[in-house]
Formats: sequence, C-alpha cells, structure tokens
Amino acid sequence: MTNTSKSIAALSAAVFTLAVLTGGAFAHATLETPVAQADSYYKAVVRVPHGCDGKATDKLVVEVPEGFYNVKPMAHHGFKMSVEQGAYEQTFTAHGKEYNAGVKRVIWEGGAVEDWAYDEFVMRGKLAHVEAGDTLYFKATQYCGDDASVAWDQIPASADDHPAHPALALKIADSGSDDQAHAGHDMSKDKMAEVVMAGDIKIEKAWTRATPQGAKAGGAFVLVTNTGDAADRLIAASSDVAAKVEIHEMSMNDGVMKMQQLEKGLEIAPGETVELKPGGFHIMMMGLHKAIAEGDLVTISLEFEKAGVVEVMFPAAQLGAPTMDHSNH
Repeated sequence: MTNTSKSIAALSAAVFTLAVLTGGAFAHATLETPVAQADSYYKAVVRVPHGCDGKATDKLVVEVPEGFYNVKPMAHHGFKMSVEQGAYEQTFTAHGKEYNAGVKRVIWEGGAVEDWAYDEFVMRGKLAHVEAGDTLYFKATQYCGDDASVAWDQIPASADDHPAHPALALKIADSGSDDQAHAGHDMSKDKMAEVVMAGDIKIEKAWTRATPQGAKAGGAFVLVTNTGDAADRLIAASSDVAAKVEIHEMSMNDGVMKMQQLEKGLEIAPGETVELKPGGFHIMMMGLHKAIAEGDLVTISLEFEKAGVVEVMFPAAQLGAPTMDHSNH
C-alpha cells in the first residue's frame, strides 16, 4: 500500500470512529464547550438539536449544578426567560461579597424550535469549589406542547455507562490541560466576539483592552445595528468588573478633546449602525476592581430602552493607547 493510500485509509478510519463516537452526541442536548478550568468564568451554551418526535420545542428548562455560581442567562429572541433562585450548598464569594443563594434553574418558554431546526441557549457564571477531574452535570428538559417532553437528566454511573438521555456534562480541567486548549471556541476571542441579538438590536465585534495595574477605568467598544423599524436607545450598562459603567462620547470643545457621559443614552435609529470605538462613542468602565489582562473575557450588561437588557462578552486585546483621562469630568 502506498503512503497516500495509507493516509486515506487512516483518515477514513478516523472519520468513521468520530462518527461512531459522536453520532449519538449530535442527537442529544449537549454543551458546546464540554471542558473548562476551575475558578474561571464559563459560558454555558446549551445546544438543542431537535424537538420531540416531530414536535417543536416551545420550552427549555435547565437546572444549574452546584459549582456554577452567579449565573446570568442570556435573553433568547422569541422566548420569555425566567429564573428560579435557591440556596447554595457552599458560600460563593465575588469581589469581596458573599453569596448564599442564586440562580438554580433557568426557563426559556413561549417560542418555537422546530423539530428540523437547531438552536442554542446561553448562560454565564463562575466555576468555584471545583477541582480538576470533577464533572458538573447540567440537567435539561425540552417541552414540546402539553403532551411531549424529552429530559436530558441521566448521570452516568461509571465511565463505561452511556445512558440514553445523558445530562449535559462539563469536565473540569487544570489550566495546562490539552482538553481545555482544544475544547472549542468558547474561550477564544473569535467566539466571544460573536453576534448577539436583543430584540431588533444586533450587537457584534465587541472588544475591550487590557489596562495597566492600578488603572481605575477602561474602555469597551462594540458595533450596534438597529434592524427594526423604530428607534431604540442604549441607556445604561453594568459589569461585575467595575463599580459603574457609563455610555460616553469624545468631542472637541474649544480645540480640546473632552469626554462626557451621554445622560440620555445613545440613540440607534432604524436601519442605522453605530460604532462605539476609541475616540468616539464608547462604554466606560469606572472604578475597576482589578486590572483587565489581555485575553480576559469581560461581561457587560447593555440595557436598551426597547430591546431590554442583554449580556455581551468583550474579549480583552493587548494594552494599547494610554489610559483615558477623566480629569475633564
């Protein structure tokens, strides 16, 4: 057999093996990124690949496992979202504040994911009180009308156990794990700079920049498009990384570049795209709790007058321009 033939045979065998190993996974509800580091922020993307025996999924309920704290789900277009709170088994501490309870169940309902369609539902939180080698299980149930449902809630009894309806497994790896490095794009800048929809508002190309040690402020930038027929307005923002977040603009005043808060927010006219960028409109994080490092993923909640609140991930680029001056405030 020639080297080329051997290569083709090896590739065919690998493809066949992959199909066998993952064929069932594509039929199950799964996590897009099944591996994450302990004590890291994690974006749980729940993938729903089908409905219930031909019926559309109109409700999804996901139970949040212990070890995944301070959960904030993302709004999903066409679905009403709600949460159920509950007590934590262990106290979770963030930014010097202790939390004894939080989101334990997330419900998206009132929409429709057809049986032939695929969709994703997202939540973000902090992994804590877990160690490398642990596995967290997210239990999910799809509801298809009043008379059909599919529960993904079975936890394997052993490594050789492959239940018919497995819960969504998240493996905890150490920082140097090859599994983490190849787990998918959830921790990559390309993935985190994805397009996010909130009503008629499309949000994309979000990014921030690393800040020097001791810096008290940092900027964040994004492209916002209004795909609807009515004007909307970005009226507020917030983030766990800063004491407060404001919408700002840079403008020339008597030959001097000054920065000021947009008290009434930033209008996004119908069909208009507004770029928040250095030197123009931008999001200003003030009172940073710690420096932002290159590669960090900063979550900022953006509030629109009509589209509502949506969480957006801002990957941090390298330290670039000097820290913005707030002396003119």
